[in-house]
Amino acid sequence: MSSINYSDPDMQEIFEGFLVETNELLEGLSQDLIEMETNSDDIELINRIFRSFHTIKGSSSFMGFNVIADITHHAEDILNKLRRFELAVSQEIIDVLFEVQDWISLLIGKLKEGEDTTVDYSKTIERIEELKSANLAAQQSEATKESAEEPAAGIGETQSHLEAVLANTEMISRPGDFSDEELAMIQAAFEEVNSAFKEELATHSLEEVEMTDIAPLEEADAATDDVPPAAVITNQPTAPPPPASHTEKEQAKNGSKLSKATASDTIRVDVNRVESLMDLSGELVLGRNRLAQITELIGQEFENKDKIRDLIETTSQIDFVTSEIQAAVMRMRMVPIGKLYQRAPRIVRDLSKEFGKKINIVVQGEETEIDRGIIEELNDPLVHMIRNSCDHGIESAEVRIKAGKPANGTITLDADQEGNNIVLRISDDGAGMDPEKLKAKAIERGVITPEQAAQMSAREAYQLIFSPGFSTAAKVTAVSGRGVGMDVVRTNIQHLKGIIDIESELGKGTTFIVKLPLTLAIIQGLLVRVQNETYALPLSSVVEVVAIDLDSIHSVNHQEVIRIRSEVLPIIRLDNALSVKYPKESLENRYVVNVGLGVQRVGLVVDELLGQQEIVIKSLGEYLGGITGIAGSTILGNGRVIMIIDVADLIESIYQNSFM
Repeated sequence: MSSINYSDPDMQEIFEGFLVETNELLEGLSQDLIEMETNSDDIELINRIFRSFHTIKGSSSFMGFNVIADITHHAEDILNKLRRFELAVSQEIIDVLFEVQDWISLLIGKLKEGEDTTVDYSKTIERIEELKSANLAAQQSEATKESAEEPAAGIGETQSHLEAVLANTEMISRPGDFSDEELAMIQAAFEEVNSAFKEELATHSLEEVEMTDIAPLEEADAATDDVPPAAVITNQPTAPPPPASHTEKEQAKNGSKLSKATASDTIRVDVNRVESLMDLSGELVLGRNRLAQITELIGQEFENKDKIRDLIETTSQIDFVTSEIQAAVMRMRMVPIGKLYQRAPRIVRDLSKEFGKKINIVVQGEETEIDRGIIEELNDPLVHMIRNSCDHGIESAEVRIKAGKPANGTITLDADQEGNNIVLRISDDGAGMDPEKLKAKAIERGVITPEQAAQMSAREAYQLIFSPGFSTAAKVTAVSGRGVGMDVVRTNIQHLKGIIDIESELGKGTTFIVKLPLTLAIIQGLLVRVQNETYALPLSSVVEVVAIDLDSIHSVNHQEVIRIRSEVLPIIRLDNALSVKYPKESLENRYVVNVGLGVQRVGLVVDELLGQQEIVIKSLGEYLGGITGIAGSTILGNGRVIMIIDVADLIESIYQNSFM
């Protein structure tokens, strides 16, 4: 552990910055290592991975976290051999680099929680040493170099010579460590590269010169513990670089402006500050709503007064500005959904190896934005759904080929915004779900009765996989078969005020559809009256509203239902469900609000519809937070506190009452 005192506020800020930066680098490493499997000859990719590990090593060493710096240093060693073509990218190398990344993630987590960072990663180090000492055939090494050096062979040859010189000098830490003879060798090698570059310029236009061949040279050892080539040259006179063209100068000038603008336009803000600002904007929305209602009441009484018109105009302006502020604060909390999807390729890769299947992953809609709080809560559900697709959905290569499918299965992650909601789709092109098998398994597990199964549609049968204790796995593995997993998915999504649906077709595949609000702080609500009480229903859960026709009300298994066109819905009288005093017996002149949770639909009986309003969700706190059917509270424009209905809770209660 570090000997630095992190109780000091300044050092604490540095420590938190270290955690943020390292986690960002680890996320990028996961994607880059996956890409390395398909682009093993991309030297720029290898250099980028090297720089990420090196940055982690340098910052860890500075912070005094030597255990992280040590294992990262070993990863650097093997990447250096890849950069110098002393090793070729192999599956074993990628696997061990993933191991190093996992160790770093584990250690970062321990540091964040203040736990002991003593771990034994000696086996990973042993694997690295074995791979480093592996000797490649001379022909393979030469072939790799030649393919990487096309088309500017002259520059590539001198580059290889220079790299060999730099390697042989065994640079340590600063120019003073070199002998005069070593400095002369390095200087001669650099001049050789410079001459070759000038010859290329003399025979080709600037655009035709292949710059990628000298990129490794510019970066070689510049970011390592060795002395950067530029630092060596400063002790000796060098040949001037070739003059830049006018176009080059303009591009450099514009690029410089762009990089400065990008750097200055981005700042890191403490999450707590954003949360505080979000709370204040919520209070502003409540104040705006109250001011608007007071203005409306005054305007109705003194409609012809000039001052009243001024008040109405001012209120309208405040309404506009408040909405803009609230939208701006919400955007501050929004992050691309791609941040959630970053872990997916690694999960699919590991599960593919575990199951012996060939699975590709396609990610779409990464730029779609969602509240950061929701993203954090979605991590576990996403992992469970991907695991389900890999285990139960995608077939083995042999089965797929017999069915006329490609040997490689495909999992697709997609995201799109629909109004004030975001829709996630997790699809696979696997075997699909058999609703009859699901029903049979559910009856066997005691989840439903045969009578209930007979009444269920295929889409309702798909929802059975979310039942606690339900599993179709033939055997228990590390991934499935324990009866836990998918029930957690639905619980977490309901907690986020979202709904999940499933579409499936035998032999074609399965799609999980998750619909979530963009944010959990401020939502659109439908205000309804039940007796003398007013309630708010999340508008995202409302399908439609209909006036009650007494002829459409029936009773099935002692449960009231309403027929709306071709659909039959169970109905809940809100006055009974919420224990409102003096509930009405008659349904005459009342309304049914059709609300949904996945494929499940319920009609909520209310007395009056009061309109739509933007509402701020307030928690009921620890003492009142467990009230059945209530998700929270909000404050109306007249200062009155009203409850927000928990639609998912009400639907669950009625469907657990044996109505399917």
